[in-house]
Amino acid sequence: MKNKAFVQTCFYYSFIFMATSGLAAYMSLFFAAMNQTDTQIGILTSIGAVVGIIASPFWGIRGDRANSKNNVLAICLLLSAAVIWLLPLFGKNFFLLLLAMIIFSFFRSAINPLSDAISLELATKENFQFSKVRTAGSLGFAIMSMVAGMMIEIHINAIFIIYTLLITASFFVLLRLPQISGYQKEAANINFFQVLKSPSLKKIYLYVLVLSTSFGFFGAFHALYSVQEGISVGLLGVGVMLGSFSQFPFMLFFDKLYRKFGIRNIIIVAGIFNAIRWLLYAYWLNSVSILFLWLLHGGSFILVYLSIAEYVHRYVQKELKVSGQMMNAIILQGAGQILGGIAGGFSAGLLGYGVVFGAMGVLCIAGVLFFVIATRKNPTLIDH
Repeated sequence: MKNKAFVQTCFYYSFIFMATSGLAAYMSLFFAAMNQTDTQIGILTSIGAVVGIIASPFWGIRGDRANSKNNVLAICLLLSAAVIWLLPLFGKNFFLLLLAMIIFSFFRSAINPLSDAISLELATKENFQFSKVRTAGSLGFAIMSMVAGMMIEIHINAIFIIYTLLITASFFVLLRLPQISGYQKEAANINFFQVLKSPSLKKIYLYVLVLSTSFGFFGAFHALYSVQEGISVGLLGVGVMLGSFSQFPFMLFFDKLYRKFGIRNIIIVAGIFNAIRWLLYAYWLNSVSILFLWLLHGGSFILVYLSIAEYVHRYVQKELKVSGQMMNAIILQGAGQILGGIAGGFSAGLLGYGVVFGAMGVLCIAGVLFFVIATRKNPTLIDH
């Protein structure tokens, strides 16, 4: 088979993103079914990000120093598939749910960054485009988000069955991928936080933190807000599916976009898309508009995700490839989830979801202005 590694990596990404779809879109509904308050839901959906920030240096160093990065990833896959069942087991007790999320997130938080680090290196060695692999992941996410929405209407615990089965499938595909070793040698260990030496990368991360805060609030509360506004879970599932499909053009042509416009212009456009999207969520969310609002998803998260993954792969030293992807996860999916989930949840309890979405739109506008000004003297974002 021509480029067997590419096909296998596509299947792997399809499975892990299919597994993630139910958790990403509907976990807040599970916590609501467990009689948790908005503040508690914000904490529960954000604690994974806290754990991820703490665990990422550990997993980053393990990956960079491992004889096989694949083996480290395999451990995380199997254990996350097992410990997720602590959530339905612990039921309605907030503190036990919190403990379960901490244990689950310790392993779950490493899966995507390790997968990206391995796949980006495979893409270079086997001559295929990582963005195409990520497209396969989004295709899986899109299909399963609708299926999961339908299954959850039957029983909320369906998300755990889906996750376990698909993560197990991804584990078996991973076993067939070429082995990728870490670059650090015991005699030359490099500190995880050396990733932050780059002035340009620091500016990128600060800007992405602003955007990821809005992603964090959205991820924690969009399902609850949508249901509150009279939108069915089934229609929401269709919206999530359309949101995933809307990313395809950006992923398929990402390499051309990156070469032509560069990371700076791409993530500025993503910030503008974000601002528009959140302001529309604040003032125009209903059963008619929900599908259109999900179509805007394509021009926001995926552009930021792919841009910083590609930037780190190109410009961070090879001994820190895994650590760099872990740092991406800390900023994009860790710190942002904490700020957006906890602070956003508290604010939503006082002011309502719509008001907070409006505030997120204004925050993104401010972030765009900051980034434009901060990087105007070095638009290529390449440090010399």
